[in-house]
Amino acid sequence: MENYPIDYLRNKVTDPRYKDPLTKKLAKYNTGIYDEIFSVEIEDDFEIKDGVIKNIRSDIGFYFDRYAGGDDETKRFTENISLYLALIAKKPLHPYSEDKSDDIYFSEGEYYCKGRMKYIHDEKSLCRYCVCKNVGFSAMFY
Repeated sequence: MENYPIDYLRNKVTDPRYKDPLTKKLAKYNTGIYDEIFSVEIEDDFEIKDGVIKNIRSDIGFYFDRYAGGDDETKRFTENISLYLALIAKKPLHPYSEDKSDDIYFSEGEYYCKGRMKYIHDEKSLCRYCVCKNVGFSAMFY
């Protein structure tokens, strides 16, 4: 993972050729997580079952094959970022804010996702591994 061309991703945040705000938001989030991975010091040792890692990798592979395509390097980067977020950092797989009007937000010590209830039932959904909680019906209208 340390050989991933992170500067390419980092540059998407400010490069005017990338107009889509979601692309910029994802690039910023993922480069921040990349930096976090290489700076974090894990204090408590814990076990992660091989089957969980295998399932996450398989589901990401399914996603790439069906929706994203892309090269093996990007797929591997996404696997590693997702494994770190889901199993070690316990953070959402997507960018979040503290603004409850955003689709994914942090409030009162918990992460919430407005789309989780819809997408968790999709085939091989990565929502199953995400720490986000479902948002109640009334909170969908912030």
